[in-house]
Amino acid sequence: MRREPEAHVAYLFRKLSRLLRANRAMPEPKSVHQLRTTVRRIETLASSLGKDETKAYSKFDKILSEIFEKAGKVRDLDVQMDALNTISLPSVEQDKSILRSYLQRQRAKRQRKLASTVEKELAKRLPKRQRKAKALLLDAAKKPTDGSAQRTIDLRKEVMPFLDKLRANHFDTTTLHEFRLDVKHVRYAAEAAGERGAEIAKMLKPVQDAIGEWHDCLNLVETADKVLGPLPGHPLMTVLRGKLRGRFNDAVAILRPLEERLVEMMDVTASKKPGPMLLVREEQAAAMAAV
Repeated sequence: MRREPEAHVAYLFRKLSRLLRANRAMPEPKSVHQLRTTVRRIETLASSLGKDETKAYSKFDKILSEIFEKAGKVRDLDVQMDALNTISLPSVEQDKSILRSYLQRQRAKRQRKLASTVEKELAKRLPKRQRKAKALLLDAAKKPTDGSAQRTIDLRKEVMPFLDKLRANHFDTTTLHEFRLDVKHVRYAAEAAGERGAEIAKMLKPVQDAIGEWHDCLNLVETADKVLGPLPGHPLMTVLRGKLRGRFNDAVAILRPLEERLVEMMDVTASKKPGPMLLVREEQAAAMAAV
């Protein structure tokens, strides 16, 4: 659904209140994920409206950041369990059972910490700070009464630095992870820009998903390596590393046409030659194979 900035602010804060209540007892995977994405959207909106460094918002954001971090630790385990469940081979069942038990134990611990933090903050500082932050962002986003132009999200300001990074990057495991956060930021800013940003947000969704699937698989490989050990004799590790290489290649492939499409949408001059990211080097594949 497309919303102008003022309506988008109101919607996000209503959703945040609902999700905080949902995560104060037994956080479920869906509500944890939605809590994180809602917090990220509010942070992006505050930044895009130029209010992220104000006193009223900073006090609110300090609490949100702690909740976001704890929710992230739960979410990391949820997506790893989802990725693990996509593998169905008789030869890996024993390894899967060991790894699944570890992930479940860790999630139980982290979910208690998340629920405890949310419950504590809802009983103390969060409601008041949330009201002040909401009022601040609503005021920044609302239509002026003096007939002047409405404050809107500057899409060019958000997209052009992103496009520069896209042009400049040779993507590997480190830079792809960093770029994943940039994709989220631009997508969420575009969502808050109303009709003008809807097409960009829609275009970036599959990009974010593809990079996210690679990142989830990377986390699972790292966890499995710690739990099962790096020694041979664990067929699950062979399967996971193969999936990781595939996810990496899929993520890079979906980035290839992105520069051209953004240049066209933003009506900017295209670079005279393709950015380095279009020339995916053979050594990247070799580096991924060694993970």
